[in-house]
Amino acid sequence: MELTACLKALGEPMRMAIFQQILARRHCTRSLSMKLGITESAVSQHIKVLRDAGLVYSVKYGYHTHHLPAQG
Repeated sequence: MELTACLKALGEPMRMAIFQQILARRHCTRSLSMKLGITESAVSQHIKVLRDAGLVYSVKYGYHTHHLPAQG
C-alpha cells in the first residue's frame, strides 16, 4: 500500500465517503449506491480506484459483491 496512491484515491470526496461507509461496515455496490445517491456504475468505478490503491477488497457472495476495508 503506497502512501501516495492512498492519498490520491481518498482525495476525491465521493471516494472518501465510500471508504468511510466501508470502514463502518461491509457494503455491496447497491447499498452504497442507495446510501450515497449515485449510480451503481459510479460506485464500481470509485471502488476500482480504492481497490487499486490497496484500501479495500471485494468478496463475492452469490450475486452480490461485498466491499471491505483492506487489512494492513
